[in-house]
Amino acid sequence: MTASDPQAPILVAYSPSKSGRAPVEFGIAASNVTGAPLTILTIRHGGPMADRYAGEMDDSGGEDALAIKHLRLDLQRRSIAADMVERTSRTTAGGMKEAIDEFRPAMIVLGASERGALGAAVLGSTIEHVVHEAVCPVAVVPHDYARPEAGVQLVGAAYMPTDEGREALRIAAGLARNGGVKLRALAVLDPKLADQQGGGMMSEQHRDVDPAQAGRFQSGIAEQEGLKEALADVAQGVDAEMNVLYNDPADGLIAASRHVDLLVVGSRARGPRRAAVFGSVSRKVAEAAACPVIILPRGTASSSDDLVSQVQEVRPS
Repeated sequence: MTASDPQAPILVAYSPSKSGRAPVEFGIAASNVTGAPLTILTIRHGGPMADRYAGEMDDSGGEDALAIKHLRLDLQRRSIAADMVERTSRTTAGGMKEAIDEFRPAMIVLGASERGALGAAVLGSTIEHVVHEAVCPVAVVPHDYARPEAGVQLVGAAYMPTDEGREALRIAAGLARNGGVKLRALAVLDPKLADQQGGGMMSEQHRDVDPAQAGRFQSGIAEQEGLKEALADVAQGVDAEMNVLYNDPADGLIAASRHVDLLVVGSRARGPRRAAVFGSVSRKVAEAAACPVIILPRGTASSSDDLVSQVQEVRPS
């Protein structure tokens, strides 16, 4: 992208009858942080029943049209600039793929379904399909999301000592820098290490732990040091902190999501077509997080850079 090119938009999938305004509200918050323009997409079904996901449409065209009109008027009342577009497709997944090709977005925002009896959302086939096809970050927004009055003030990053973990930290730091907000780098370690931290390496010297336990301890220390170094590399000029949790990786990040305004994670996808769309951790986090989760599909570094590199004046919300 050159200085003369139009900036890629944040593309929000809006389904009046299913996902409600939660994706739109997060799209506004993300636009304010990044300066990226906002495009709100409604897909109307032009064929047989569509794939199911949080933003699924039914045939309630009259109700949907009224909801779209009300949203347009509300955005105007709030002085929020957004392009509202409608497209027709036989399936929601197919319509999203066509929209991705048309708009070349900097980020896609999708709404998760209502939470079930166990408190988790069902991501559905279309969200899986979009993450599989996306060449940019994808945000999954809880059905009950309400944009904080002050907007995004704290960006969380799920750090692992891997390329995708460092990428999640880098992109989260860029978002925090652009928005002038705080960054919290999160590392989730084996709970067994918490007990070993108390004994320290003196326990090893006195043979109170076996070599395998000592090795895990050293690995945990190395991961914390790696996080400090990675944070120093990417968070210049950012109000940043690190938080080390001892928990199951998914459970730890889900708990941490209650204390940040958005969370950036890698997808652990593999291969040129990213056939293994979600790893178990990123899937669980996206389904149960209390805040929007930005997923970075593998191979999207360039578009992720576009999302955080075009600093513009933040628009009022």
